[in-house]
Amino acid sequence: MLADPLAIDASFITAADIPRISSEPNKSVYRLTVSNKTYTVTVAHSYAKGRRRTLVRLDVKAVVADPYVTSTNVEDTTSVYLTIDRSERLVSDSDVTSYVKELVGVLALATAANTVTTRTAQIVGGES
Repeated sequence: MLADPLAIDASFITAADIPRISSEPNKSVYRLTVSNKTYTVTVAHSYAKGRRRTLVRLDVKAVVADPYVTSTNVEDTTSVYLTIDRSERLVSDSDVTSYVKELVGVLALATAANTVTTRTAQIVGGES
């Protein structure tokens, strides 16, 4: 089980220790509300047909001014997921850890921070 509270390194969260709000045998949920934003982190594992799937998800919910009706507020939500899907039998956890570290770097598309920012902006902007 991960530590409670879950410490994450994110510059956009002023208080980066997120307390656990629920725990099941293969799933934990952490939540923190700061000002008008709620951060929820879910870490879950499932096992089926000889496969092990791990999901790490960050949801951010903010209350913001409606750009069309300025006198009202609306909920704005964003989610980011990382899914790790692997064979139960063929790969050791240490190998998977190495693969995942490498693949996350590939998904970021670079190691330099400014290139990651540029690539992320391009992908979020709709480029493929």
